Order: sequence, then structure tokens, then C-alpha cells
Amino acid sequence: MSKRLNAARAVVMLCVAATTVMATGAADAATSSMIVYHASGAVAGEVWFNSGTTNMSKGRNSFTVRDRFCDDGWMVYAEYKKSSWNNPLVAWRYTDGASCNGGDTELSVSISGDVTRQKFIWRGCKQSEHDFTVECEDYVSDYLD
Repeated sequence: MSKRLNAARAVVMLCVAATTVMATGAADAATSSMIVYHASGAVAGEVWFNSGTTNMSKGRNSFTVRDRFCDDGWMVYAEYKKSSWNNPLVAWRYTDGASCNGGDTELSVSISGDVTRQKFIWRGCKQSEHDFTVECEDYVSDYLD
């Protein structure tokens, strides 16, 4: 009976570990990306984060944001928390938005210079250009270097 309980505990622990990793979306590369979707499933845009010096042409610790669905009435941007990311009193920060509707279809912005490695969280979002409704994907964790 105890072998079955141990096996059941092992399965539960494995499920908890997998859920935790999926919930935090831990980055596994120096560059991570996220697709921002419309409710219909169409791709609204894309956001990349380049950790450290991964892509210095875009800047150290930089986001690149691209609108991939022109004339849809939505602007794509990144939302992030750098320090104390798990503290609810620390406010979200935002990149500028990219939009084919009269704006830049792609932009890049550095959010930090050379820093000691620190964890932060981010997610891709879109904002309606008509009524300012905001919709975001799930956040992922990454590192500033």
C-alpha cells in the first residue's frame, strides 16, 4: 500500500512542478518571444525580449514589438515588471506600442543597461485604438543581464 501512495505522491509532485513551470513560463533561451492573439485566434502581433547582449543592434535587455495584423484597430506592446516582480505594489511598466495604423509596424526599446542578473516578468499585450480596451497574454519570466 505504501508503494502506491509513494507513486501517487510522485505523480502529484510531478504535476505540481509542471504546472509551476508552465504558470511562470520560464525562459529557456537568451531571446524569448510571444505571439499576441486576437479572440478569433488570428495573430495580432509579436513581442521578443533579448536578454543581456543577445541582440545589441536592438539594445541591451531590449524588447522588439511588431504589429502583424494591419488595419485591425489594435496596437501591440510589452508590459513588464523589473524589480520586486512578485510584489503587488510594484507597478507594471510598458513599452511604446507598434501599429500599422499610422504608427511604426516594429519598434525596439532597451529597458535596462548592464545589471547584475535579476529575474523579471513580462507579457505581450494589445490595446484597442478605438476604446482603449486592453488584452494581454499570460506572463513569462525572464532575466535581465
